[in-house]
Amino acid sequence: MYLAPRMPLRVVMGPIITTFWGDEFLHYPKNFFLLPKLAILARTVLAIFLGSLMTGLAVAYLYKRRFVTAFRKYADLLIIVFILTTTYYVLYKVMSMTLVKYFTSGHAKLLLWGPNLWLGPILNLLNQLLALVLQSLFAYAIPVLVLSDKKFFGAIVASFKFCARNAVITLFFVGLPMLITVPLVFLNYNGPYLMNTFFPEIILWLGVLGIAVNSLLIDPMITLSTAAYYAKEDTEVKNKK
Repeated sequence: MYLAPRMPLRVVMGPIITTFWGDEFLHYPKNFFLLPKLAILARTVLAIFLGSLMTGLAVAYLYKRRFVTAFRKYADLLIIVFILTTTYYVLYKVMSMTLVKYFTSGHAKLLLWGPNLWLGPILNLLNQLLALVLQSLFAYAIPVLVLSDKKFFGAIVASFKFCARNAVITLFFVGLPMLITVPLVFLNYNGPYLMNTFFPEIILWLGVLGIAVNSLLIDPMITLSTAAYYAKEDTEVKNKK
């Protein structure tokens, strides 16, 4: 994404960036203002098409199942992650557009606070809470899929039910790793200030740090902790029967 404005990637990415965001974002230093958004889009696509399979492989390895299990169920894994991602995106867009419409309709305040707070820090906080709730609801879908013969819909329903019965511990498993991202969220929110204070390339290094933290720390913590907990509870239930 950083190299998108440069040849040879500019041939492919240039027209896309110009069409959706404007030609100015192909030039230094404005390309760094767009970089976080491009990185999020790239991460979303990778999460759906590659991350779903990698998560399935990790859970299969944890459960001592053959890796071929994840490959056979790749379509269901992909659909689960696609539904989670799409639901999050739609709900976040509805939430942000509702706030924008509210304040552009002439309202000066909402619950004593003005648009600067609502469309800034509060919206970021709501975004994190939305991610926490949705990830918690879907946390056990892939473990259910790997351990049973259920398809994607049955796995999602089972995940919702298991999450409802174990809400506190699930929120802990998902929420604790997500707290690590709070400093990154704060830094990225203040990206323009950091660019003006230091140098534009700081956005690139924040992006690299975000990749390392999310992919090597947060995602594995959430995936493996919830998968291990589900396997433990599932085994205890079967033993009782």
